[in-house]
Amino acid sequence: MRNPGKSRLQPRARGTSAGIDRTKIVAEALDLLQREGLEGVSTRRVAERLGVKSPALYWHVHSKDELLQLVADALCAEMALPQKSQSFRRRLEKIASEYRRVLVAHRDAPRLFAELPPTGPHRMKLYDAAVEVFLDAGFPTAEAVAMATFYRHYLLGMITEEARGQRVAKPPVLFPASALGVELQHLEGTHRDYPSLSGAAKVLANIRPEKLFKAGLNVILDGLELRAAELRRGSMRSRIQNRPTTSRSGN
Repeated sequence: MRNPGKSRLQPRARGTSAGIDRTKIVAEALDLLQREGLEGVSTRRVAERLGVKSPALYWHVHSKDELLQLVADALCAEMALPQKSQSFRRRLEKIASEYRRVLVAHRDAPRLFAELPPTGPHRMKLYDAAVEVFLDAGFPTAEAVAMATFYRHYLLGMITEEARGQRVAKPPVLFPASALGVELQHLEGTHRDYPSLSGAAKVLANIRPEKLFKAGLNVILDGLELRAAELRRGSMRSRIQNRPTTSRSGN
C-alpha cells in the first residue's frame, strides 16, 4: 500500500457525486469490513452498496488505499484519549484498553492498522497523545517517540494474535497460546522433550487472551515506570549540580 503524503482530496463541483459524502462512504466501508473482512473492502463494492457507479466515489476517495486510510482513521475516532490529569501509568493503561477495545471489536482491524502508516487526524491525535504521556514523564523527545512506537507495536502485536482466534473460520482458530497448550497435551514424550513447557500445558490451553494481554502490559508498564523514575532522578541530580553556589567568605 502506498505511503500517502498530503491528501489530494479537495472539494469539487457537484456532479455525479451529489448526495454522497465521505461519511456515507466510510460507513459502508466499515460495514463491509465487518461482514467480509479486509479483502471485501473496495471502492467498487462501496459504490454498489451506495447505488452509484464507481467513478462517483472518486470525487471523494481516489483509491482503495485512501478508502482504507479513512476507515482506520474512523476507528481511531472511536477511541477515548487519556486525561492529562491522570498518572503516567494510568494514561498508558487507558490507551491500551481503548486500542484493544476498538480493534478487537472490528474484524481485520488489527491487520488494517498493521498494514497502513498512522495517517489521518484521529490516528495522529492518538499517536500524539501517546508521545505526550512520555514527554510529560520526562522522557527526551527522541526517546518519547521511540517508546510510543514500541508501545504501539506491543499492543498491535498482542491484539493481532487475539483477533486471529476470534475470526470466523472452519474449524475455529485457537488463540496461539491456547493452541500451543492443546498441542502439548497431545504430544507424546512432552515431559522429556519439552520439560519447561510440559507443566504449563493445561494453563496455556485454558488461558484467556485478555489475561495474557494484561500480564504482558503490566511488565512493560513496570519497566517504563522505572525508566521514568530514573529520568527524574537524573534531572534532579543535574539541577543540584548546576545550582549556583553562594560565597561565604567572612570579613
